[in-house]
Amino acid sequence: MSFLVASVVLIAIVAVATVWDLRSMRIPDTLNAVMIASGLAANGVLGHPIWDAVIGAFAGYGAIWLMNQLYRRWRGREGIGMGDAKMLAGAGAWVGWAYLPFVLLGASLIGVGYAVARGLTRTARLPFGPFIGVSLLAVWFASGYRLLPLV
Repeated sequence: MSFLVASVVLIAIVAVATVWDLRSMRIPDTLNAVMIASGLAANGVLGHPIWDAVIGAFAGYGAIWLMNQLYRRWRGREGIGMGDAKMLAGAGAWVGWAYLPFVLLGASLIGVGYAVARGLTRTARLPFGPFIGVSLLAVWFASGYRLLPLV
């Protein structure tokens, strides 16, 4: 599997997840499982350290889970869906733990920019999956073409 083939697979998964999340505010567990498994497989086939991808998957899920727990204690309600946590786990499986902060930062900035541009209020519901997907693709291509520093 070449970088190009892996990229096509990733684009297809992100496209389906994005459309699904935009339509239903949910990302199916099956789709997230495919993203995680294909990310681990792609890293293995491309010769990238598999443990970086495994740690990335756990870190991706854990980051959103922890933020959701803190938000729940602060506000007394859910702040983010766990489908987003699983999608970020998939992102971590694709780009590894070292690039995962770039994915989360990019997704957050894109999401905030979108919310501001649309004039959304603080309480507006917003699907986060599309922003994770766009940011993941940017980081995947930037890291694959060595535009981001090697870590």
